[in-house]
Amino acid sequence: MEFFRFLQRESGPAGRRIAIVTFLGGAVAGLMITIILGAAGKTSDTAESLRYLLMFLVALGAMMTAKRYSLRHTGRLTEGIIERLRMRVSDKIRRADLLFFENTGAAPFMTLLTKEAQTISGTVSMAINASAAAVMLTVAFLYIAFLSIPAFLLTLGAIAITVLAYRWSLRIAEPQLKQTLEMEVEFFGLVEHLLNGFKELKVDIRKNRDLHDNYLQPLARRVTALKVDTNDSFVNTTLITHSAFYGLLAVIIFLLPQMSNCEPSVVIKISTVILFIFGPLAEVVGVIPYIAKATAAIRAIEAIERRLDEELKHTPPVNFAQDPQPWPIREIELRDVVFAYKNADGSKGYSVGPLNLKIPAGEMLFIMGGNGSGKSTLMKLLTGLYVPDSGGIYVNGERLLPAQYHYYRNLFSVVFTDFHLFDRLYGLTQIDDVKLQRLLHEMELEAKTSYYEGRFSTLNLSTGQRKRLSLIVALLDNKPLLVFDEWAADQDPVFRKHFYEVILAELKSQGKTIIAATHDDRYFSVADRVLKMEEGHFAPNPGVK
Repeated sequence: MEFFRFLQRESGPAGRRIAIVTFLGGAVAGLMITIILGAAGKTSDTAESLRYLLMFLVALGAMMTAKRYSLRHTGRLTEGIIERLRMRVSDKIRRADLLFFENTGAAPFMTLLTKEAQTISGTVSMAINASAAAVMLTVAFLYIAFLSIPAFLLTLGAIAITVLAYRWSLRIAEPQLKQTLEMEVEFFGLVEHLLNGFKELKVDIRKNRDLHDNYLQPLARRVTALKVDTNDSFVNTTLITHSAFYGLLAVIIFLLPQMSNCEPSVVIKISTVILFIFGPLAEVVGVIPYIAKATAAIRAIEAIERRLDEELKHTPPVNFAQDPQPWPIREIELRDVVFAYKNADGSKGYSVGPLNLKIPAGEMLFIMGGNGSGKSTLMKLLTGLYVPDSGGIYVNGERLLPAQYHYYRNLFSVVFTDFHLFDRLYGLTQIDDVKLQRLLHEMELEAKTSYYEGRFSTLNLSTGQRKRLSLIVALLDNKPLLVFDEWAADQDPVFRKHFYEVILAELKSQGKTIIAATHDDRYFSVADRVLKMEEGHFAPNPGVK
């Protein structure tokens, strides 16, 4: 079974030890049935009763010890598996290219690393208990075979009905579970729109109603209906299984004596065993839906891992444990760089280039252009976040090799229009508190947030304030190249002037290379050079230096 193969692969030696102990515990639990039935026939013999009592106590102690070991270590093992799974996928995500992540979106990863990982985690303990119960059932069935071969054959028939019902349920449930997972990923994507676009939805009742009534609600209902159908199939399996064993019990009591020379005492023993194992049987049958759901989760996680592995085949390996060495930059150059986005069907979409551009160290370069002109794509190419389809990036006259992209990207501090603001100064082991406080004062943020015990007290700021805080982080990084994508667009006139005439001037005096996308033609005089982009190309811009 795929679920147990996953456990075997992920658990290692610890999982094998748990499996052995679980097997022994289940076997002892099965033997306890024979001890109880044996003791029931020796109630008049005091010495025999004491011997059976001693055997029962030893077996009970062994079973409880095995169960305690299994449950305690299963919890540790499960959390270890989930931790390794999450960290393995997270590590692959951080090694993937930006374009892959943009095309995939965040929702599948969030769904798999949270909901589906918890589905697997919650199923493991149930499966371990059910495995012990299955071993106990096996021992009990063998005891039935010892008592009566016809009864054993009838029991096998009941098992065959259970297996067929189980396979029938899975054949129905597997595509339903896969479809449910896909729809839940879509649902979480819509929830992400609901949360991230809260302001826009709040001010537009038609947009709000359309998202909720025509997308979120119908999708939620379809997910619910599909889950109900899946659950109904498993309910049918449970009913068939229970009916099979009640029928077995009826056959043993009413028909077995007629079918074979079976003594009444043997019929009573077999009936008692069947009644005794009904609880473990329900435990084994009851775990089937959870294993099916966990199997669907495992397949989804493995599918996303295969996509990541395929992506990483084309991505040079990165040693994150080693900090890049200083790389003196004299010049960055784009030579005949061409880059094209891909449509959903794989065809070529919007493209930029060929682009040719030289940026000497210490230059302040402004890029202007309308929406869709290619400014943001150019900046992702310049910073190494996108790899050109043709042409190349040259550093100090040498072509940038694929294995060097990691070190090249590390030269930049960037603030894109869709920037993310972290609550901690990740990567900065030594923080200049004096400089940080000075920057918070300069950006007029000291009354809005503070850096205390390794994190900012709040990020609940206006867009302009968040951009100022992101600029502080970029300045503290102290990288030789800085990229700003429409940074001043959300600033008031005072801060906009301060940014162009004070902050950028100070950075230039420090020898920093500055590349900024901007529409503020009033401040073009600050730059050493201004380039204009149109439809993915550099265009002549008369009157602009």
